Amino acid sequence: MGGDAPALGILIDLPLGILMWMAILRFLLSMVLSEDGRTGPMRLLNAVVMPPMRMVALITPTWVIDRAAPLYLAFLLFILRYYMAPLMVGYDIYGVTSLPLEHLLMSATAEFGF
Repeated sequence: MGGDAPALGILIDLPLGILMWMAILRFLLSMVLSEDGRTGPMRLLNAVVMPPMRMVALITPTWVIDRAAPLYLAFLLFILRYYMAPLMVGYDIYGVTSLPLEHLLMSATAEFGF
């Protein structure tokens, strides 16, 4: 499970997982806020998510519109975290909640009783 991942797997998964969830959050916030707005959360999300989006823009298909580009980035990061990282590092994934970041979050919420 996620707790059985080696340290290298956790070190690879945590930044990619945080970036994936920030890209999803940026996509969701861009539906209600201006993409280039001056609000603090949107500026923070733009500062973190836009550099990887520019790198992924080289392989993004033309049918992906600009507003959905963060969601496409999140999809690519999920595929990387779910299939490629366990294969390269050598640990097993049995579901989304067994990814190291999600396993950590699920165990923390269970510990606090949520």
